[in-house]
Amino acid sequence: MLLSTENSVLDHYAPGLREKLQATGLVANEGPDSTAIRDWAGSGGTGLIVPAELGGRGATAVEAVRFQTAVGALAPSLGAATTMHHLSCATLFEAAEDASDDERALIRDLVEQGTVMASGFSEGKPGGSVFRPTMTARRDGDDYLLSGRKAPCSLARSMSLLVASALVDQHERAVVLVFNGSDGLSREEFWKAPVLAAAESDALVLDEVRVKGDMVFLMSENDPDNVHEMTGYLWFGLLISACYLGVATGMVETLARRDPVDAKLLTSALAEVEAMRTSLLAVAREFDDGARGGDVSARLALVRWSMRDALVRVQSRVREGVGGFAYMQDPALAYAFEAAQVFSYHPPSRRETSHKLVAWARGEDFRYA
Repeated sequence: MLLSTENSVLDHYAPGLREKLQATGLVANEGPDSTAIRDWAGSGGTGLIVPAELGGRGATAVEAVRFQTAVGALAPSLGAATTMHHLSCATLFEAAEDASDDERALIRDLVEQGTVMASGFSEGKPGGSVFRPTMTARRDGDDYLLSGRKAPCSLARSMSLLVASALVDQHERAVVLVFNGSDGLSREEFWKAPVLAAAESDALVLDEVRVKGDMVFLMSENDPDNVHEMTGYLWFGLLISACYLGVATGMVETLARRDPVDAKLLTSALAEVEAMRTSLLAVAREFDDGARGGDVSARLALVRWSMRDALVRVQSRVREGVGGFAYMQDPALAYAFEAAQVFSYHPPSRRETSHKLVAWARGEDFRYA
């Protein structure tokens, strides 16, 4: 099995989840009545990457990449949605490094309760940067009034908490925690495509939502140089890439089970998958060894760039190898072909990244914003 190591990591950190996802099947996991998110939340997977001292499981980046790869092969929507949860977790535990004891206690309570966190980061706008806050907050006494919109926002229906970035009083960046059910917070239908619909990527609209001061982390205090924010996006890039690596590996496993099989086609597809896995894990190991900041972020951006083209090549070879009848008779495989295409839509865009990578290659520091 190409995913034996990944499956072992999944079983270790979320006992029973793989069996549930397999029993339900990929098509049902991606359908309108999917229970995948609920199954994941009940398996202990919510605290995967959170350090143990904050109530989490403390998985390394390598382990988390393997975990998400296994999930992506079984339930792509779950892999994409939970990546946004982990981004929220990473943002919080990075902020906790410089937080007060009370703030750290709050984060620990949220983690230990298995809180499902939606992410109010990374909304793409034509001509804009996904790394600049689109929500705004203004001080109102000891509280803050938060307004804005996040579309799409994965986990919009299952979340207990929204972790959002905001610009406070037009100049100061902050991370803001908003509980589901807060006055002024509403949800609107957004994601109308059938692919990855089970990620619950609707729109969240905030209209002067009142947030207590202890739910607002001012980044000028906690992250003046954007280091923690950059680290959160390293987690995002690693885990979203792992999800689609899982989709691609699942396709190749389907091709490998065929008898007879075109050996050259299968070997070419295997080579693509293994090259993606090796490069992604290399960055994850670098991260686990303490690398942070521009250079490792640039290398991950290049891995994601290469994966975009590699996923197209894998899909093409598997399509050719399985043939038209398999496509017609295997809805899970047909779905995987379409799901792999969505990788290219995750932020940041190539337009946004390319000029920064060129500058980095010429010796400048790599920064998203």
